Amino acid sequence: MFDLFAVTTVPSFSIMLAVGGIFLILIYAYAASAAGDAIEFKYDTILRERMNQLDIADWQDLAQQAGLTRFGLRLLRRGDVRNLSLDELKRLATVLNLNFQEFDRNFAALPTSTTEATHATEIAELRQQCFRLREELQQQKMQLTTNFRNATFEQLQTLLTNYPAARKMAEAKPDLPAKNLSALFTPLENLLKSWDFEMIGIAWEQVAYNPQLHQPDVEDITEGELVYIRFVGYREGERILTPAKVSRTLPGGMKS
Repeated sequence: MFDLFAVTTVPSFSIMLAVGGIFLILIYAYAASAAGDAIEFKYDTILRERMNQLDIADWQDLAQQAGLTRFGLRLLRRGDVRNLSLDELKRLATVLNLNFQEFDRNFAALPTSTTEATHATEIAELRQQCFRLREELQQQKMQLTTNFRNATFEQLQTLLTNYPAARKMAEAKPDLPAKNLSALFTPLENLLKSWDFEMIGIAWEQVAYNPQLHQPDVEDITEGELVYIRFVGYREGERILTPAKVSRTLPGGMKS
């Protein structure tokens, strides 16, 4: 005769065994987690000090406030926080009352992958290269400007050193046709000012001889001796572009 009781009992017993096994696994997992909580990890001391300051009761309390799993909490305690999400890190920083920079400094928290770190390094290097190139271009621009000014000055040097004396001559002798040419030199004077080129002396001005600024027409002129500037010189700051030419006398028949 077919045993109906045996048929219904075997599945029931199997179900009971399965439920019991799951229950044992849960108990083991809980015991393992509890045992894990009892282990001392790398950052436990720092975390406990912070938790005590903020009245956070225990690890479970910290995990609940920060929304961490037991595994996430263990990552934090081990200092292996690169495996935590950015949201978890932000919540932790808030719960521990730390700004993100402080949190990163204390727990090395910023989750940067190898690729992201490489990209960040490359970006920083590119930025430095851009700064260097910008500085080099600026220096080249300044050098080109200086070279242009110097080359132009060399081409115009004879005119620049002679025209003040010619103007003075025209002013002293109004009957000379050259008097009307004086106004033509105004744009040239403006150009020199824009380049920060300064005249050394004034045509026919009497000054004390200075060998650093003046070129004498004879060799026996001594420093400090009164001389006349026959042709002006030019300077750019402390650099003497061309010294003023000086003499003990003015051109024949002229008065200062």
